[in-house]
Amino acid sequence: MSKDSLMYNTSWRQMAAAIFNPPRDGKVSGIMDFPFQNAQEAINKWNSEGHHVTATHYYMSTMGHVLGTWVPELNCYAQWGKVYQRPKVTISAAVLVGGKDLTTVRVHDADKKSILELSAEMNAKVNDRRSGKDDEAMAKRKGLAVVPWPMRRWIFQGMRYLVYEMGFPLKGGLNKNMFGSMMVSNLGPLGLSYGIPALMPASNLAFVMAIGYVEQKPVVRDGEIVITTVLPVSGTFDHRVVDGVHIGRMTKGIKHYFNNPEDLLKPAEPPPSKR
Repeated sequence: MSKDSLMYNTSWRQMAAAIFNPPRDGKVSGIMDFPFQNAQEAINKWNSEGHHVTATHYYMSTMGHVLGTWVPELNCYAQWGKVYQRPKVTISAAVLVGGKDLTTVRVHDADKKSILELSAEMNAKVNDRRSGKDDEAMAKRKGLAVVPWPMRRWIFQGMRYLVYEMGFPLKGGLNKNMFGSMMVSNLGPLGLSYGIPALMPASNLAFVMAIGYVEQKPVVRDGEIVITTVLPVSGTFDHRVVDGVHIGRMTKGIKHYFNNPEDLLKPAEPPPSKR
């Protein structure tokens, strides 16, 4: 390929051509602004104490806690017409590497870790990725990207069938839980507030979410217009696993942890109504 062609045909775009089919039924999406004032104040406090916590870390920790005890039914995947529980809560984040390509960073047992533990682990792993230390499963994507079309698609579909449908793990960490329980992308650094994320067939995820630019917006409280800090959140869900009841309980959990940052400093606990 020419230099110009390589600029546009990154390894991710070459893989995307093999991964994605035309849009089909069974996906639902939505967006919502969450009050983030308390969360932002907590982030500022923790960072003043020497930590490095971002909105991405906060959201990953929140989702780990929510999936751990508030809505464990979302920590699942669909296979052969049935829904199966995952063995642990693992939260993934899409990370931009080299300014042009994406990789995935995962935190296992996110429901059992404090936000400070999660942020420290994420920072170390992101530094490894950006220094060229990709994990074996993600590195295989780059190798598959150089396979000529349409063989690339055939190979991917064969691997996907073996791993996700038949349940056979492949060498290098390719297994049905390799992307974790859910994935979050941060669109804020791109200057975006909203963006409906793609539910990748390659991921075996029941839902993916994106957070936008943390900003101040006018909202109505007690009949008065006030200015407050909000975090825009969007998501796409596999309707075979996720329905409105689950999303409603997840939303309550997100609001709880956004309003009560101190609860992220300890392992996940059941909702107040169940304690």
